[in-house]
Amino acid sequence: MTTTAVPDSARLKITLLDLDPAPWREVEVPLSMTFKGLHDTIQAAFLWHNSHLWEFEVGDRRYGLPLDGDDDIKDATTARLVKLRDEGIAELLYTYDMGDNWEHHIEVVSLFEAPSDSRLPAFIAGQWRRPPEDVGGAPGFEAFLEALADPSHEEHDDLVDWYGADTFDREDIEPDVIKIQMARLAARRRSKK
Repeated sequence: MTTTAVPDSARLKITLLDLDPAPWREVEVPLSMTFKGLHDTIQAAFLWHNSHLWEFEVGDRRYGLPLDGDDDIKDATTARLVKLRDEGIAELLYTYDMGDNWEHHIEVVSLFEAPSDSRLPAFIAGQWRRPPEDVGGAPGFEAFLEALADPSHEEHDDLVDWYGADTFDREDIEPDVIKIQMARLAARRRSKK
């Protein structure tokens, strides 16, 4: 008699919307992880600074860190990703920084049984650097790129001072830094077990 393995992990493709080209990352996560853990994983995968409010939209439910008086937000520190498998959820939305409104489309690429020695979450692949924090959303990012590329632009020098460089390399996603961040998250998860 053979038993069918129950998937305990997911590969997710996370795409930052409203940009062309659209930055994306693929990660693998355990389904035992909470939505807060997925938030931490996305922060590491995109090298966001984790300094703004955030939430997930999963169907008609929202997950985040509940604020006083907001009964519409489910607690992301207790809700687990196993919902993706058990409820057949194929996609969800993650919003980071309610001012800049960075929306990330999350697609469940696959569900699988992870080897017992796997270290999850893990970075798999990605392309295109995410915009700087506090740049003003997608329109602000386009204005930032335009001013940064033109030394005669009236805001060029101020933006170089603010950003700390005179170029923005869209292709450098810093995969080595992402892998270090992911390894830290995986080590933290293992130490809690």
